Amino acid sequence: MSGTSVGFLALMACAIPAFCRCSAGDERALRQVSERWKAGYNQGVASEIGALYAPDAYYLTQHFADGILRGRSRIQAYFQRGIDARFQIDTIHILSIDCSGDLAYTVGRYESTNAGVKARGVNLLVLRKTGGKWLIVAHESAVPDATAIRKLD
Repeated sequence: MSGTSVGFLALMACAIPAFCRCSAGDERALRQVSERWKAGYNQGVASEIGALYAPDAYYLTQHFADGILRGRSRIQAYFQRGIDARFQIDTIHILSIDCSGDLAYTVGRYESTNAGVKARGVNLLVLRKTGGKWLIVAHESAVPDATAIRKLD
């Protein structure tokens, strides 16, 4: 079984609460990743954002023609464009954090101001603890369409 398959299965074990535990220190560190991301972006320092990603990380977004960026340098260059356009992250709210060994994920919402226009979106981060440091290995960001379904019931 590949390392990716094992990692996915380990994260899926979080569906069973007894198998899913983040220590208080890990939870704090995972929340700090989002705080550092926001600070780096708003301070205009793309290299601080890039440092939060593993060298071979993935970033998935509807705002890039191919939809997928791979590699820290490409991800950093992508965010530099938003910084150059003077976009701003207003808030990031983490809704859920789960861990399984050296893998974790966070689910959150964010609000931004892009060229004077307010936007709201969602983020999913998958992180791996390497050398005692949590690094983003996969990041999906999406902005819900204004015509999206409002309620399921």
